[in-house]
Amino acid sequence: MTKYKGRILFVLTGALLIIVWDFIYYFVLNYSFNLQVDLLFGTLILFIGYYTGKNYDESNETVSALSKSEEKIRRLNEELQLVLQNISDVVFHTNSKGEFQFLNQSWEDLTGYSLKESLHKNALHFISLHERHEFLRVLRRSISDKKEKAKMDFSFQMRNGQFRWGEVNIKLNYNEDGELAGTVGTISDITERIHNEEELLEMNETLAIESQKLSVAGQLAAGIAHEVRNPLTSINGFLQLLRDDADEKTKEYLEIVFSEIKRIELVLSELLILAKPQSVTYKRINIVETLDHVAKLLNTNAILYNIEIQTAFMQRELYIKGDENQLKQVFINLVKNAIEAMPHGGSITIQAGLTEYNKVELTFKDEGIGMKKHILDKLGEPFFTTKTKGTGLGLTICLRILRDHSADINVHSEEGEGTTFSIRFDAVQQQERKKREQVQNV
Repeated sequence: MTKYKGRILFVLTGALLIIVWDFIYYFVLNYSFNLQVDLLFGTLILFIGYYTGKNYDESNETVSALSKSEEKIRRLNEELQLVLQNISDVVFHTNSKGEFQFLNQSWEDLTGYSLKESLHKNALHFISLHERHEFLRVLRRSISDKKEKAKMDFSFQMRNGQFRWGEVNIKLNYNEDGELAGTVGTISDITERIHNEEELLEMNETLAIESQKLSVAGQLAAGIAHEVRNPLTSINGFLQLLRDDADEKTKEYLEIVFSEIKRIELVLSELLILAKPQSVTYKRINIVETLDHVAKLLNTNAILYNIEIQTAFMQRELYIKGDENQLKQVFINLVKNAIEAMPHGGSITIQAGLTEYNKVELTFKDEGIGMKKHILDKLGEPFFTTKTKGTGLGLTICLRILRDHSADINVHSEEGEGTTFSIRFDAVQQQERKKREQVQNV
């Protein structure tokens, strides 16, 4: 009914007008009755009333639709403002002169400047002077080439004086004459990313220098080892001849000399291992069997120091690809270090399991004296050792072997709480092994 309200109202009004007119015309003025005139007049009045009401109803519908559209636009505008004001990146709009016409709330968080003091100011005002020329050069070239988009990094100074880095993405808008009408875009804070990249670059440079040092040290070590071994062999031989004719006191001194010569030979051997690339054979191995063998091998030695070696394997078969002899050298070195770090006895726990990322994880945990942070930071450096009789090359060689096996190693240690070495290898599928077993069983 509401849809036809105007038509009904105007038709009823027309009918009332006809009745009033007929009453006045026939009963008050006493004119004679004329049916044709009455029908023509009544039809005309009702027709005019109907179409007037129809226009009224249509106008009401248009006004109602406009009102709904305005309400919808108002809600959409509120939602858009809510999104723009809560987005972490800065959203901006500038005119053709580069003056800010719109900025969202993130601008204050990024720069420290309020929206009130920033609006209608040129965007270049907030860019560092040494960056401004480069920024203008890129922007002018983009406008000259009629590009629609431009992207660049720049540094800016916050209100508190701190320098930060931003990444701006600009959409360039042109008028019908091809002239710049304004821009819209976003600004992201990339300060942390820039700092991380700088740290990574610095780290890579440091690693390159360390690698070069190790390479030079390796070459020197190989040369020194070969040069020292020859005269050392002669000295050792002549000393043995002297020992045959020496008295007891001299023999006692000579034994000390022979002991030190053996120590020199040990250092030379480790230098050669560090310097020379070793020939390795990578194959699929069950690392659990390897760890079991190492535990049994060192268990007797551990008992002498009142130490128990415990194993905890989640599975009996965990396969990786590597050189078993080299890996045994690594595991033996780690267990021996653990034994030496436990002068009062205790237990060493060797664990092995498969992680959710298809990695075989091995852990060697002791209950020893632990290490301070400055010692942890130096672990693996050539010739660094905390042992009175150590060479400082054992762990360096272990780390090189693990690196060649693409293994990750993490060390956690607290003074008085013990040390834990965690090593992760890429797991190898067992499908080929199962196929071979099926073929053999056929």
